[in-house]
Amino acid sequence: MNLSNIIEEITNIKQKNIIFILIIILIIINKYSIIDGLFKQIIIVTIVLAIFDVFLKKNLLFENSDEYYTFIINNIISMVLINFLIFFINDNLKKDTFITLFYIAFACLFYELIVFKLFNYNNLCNEKLRDMTKIIMRLSTINILYRYLEQKPYDKYWFNKSFSQLCNFLLFSIVFIH
Repeated sequence: MNLSNIIEEITNIKQKNIIFILIIILIIINKYSIIDGLFKQIIIVTIVLAIFDVFLKKNLLFENSDEYYTFIINNIISMVLINFLIFFINDNLKKDTFITLFYIAFACLFYELIVFKLFNYNNLCNEKLRDMTKIIMRLSTINILYRYLEQKPYDKYWFNKSFSQLCNFLLFSIVFIH
């Protein structure tokens, strides 16, 4: 069961209306909120992940298959879209944003083809811990490598964005996947 089915079952609100409600909440929080910093980023990333799961995921990703490379491409598309939405919402779209998104895509590919193969997740005791460790390793690798490729400092903005993604992906995995 995915997020849209859970929300629709609890609230009896149709999926397209959920998207509108999430976008309105996002605009209100981003433009009129007194909340700032890390907590604001966590809220923004939470809503972006909800929008991605409810609407974009089924429309933009390839169908699930057991093929490894389709899985990698879906992961790259997901990370690039989520980061693009976060940049867009934070009014942080600049002319070098697409270069940053390319670096994020490259960092995803680097993780999937190199780091994932080098780290043995099978020694971890249970499936939930393995999945959480994979998420931590994936997002840490992506966020550190793309910032290094940009040759920009690891500042407060980077930390807030990276940490909020990490928290939300872990929470999403615990609540909706396990």
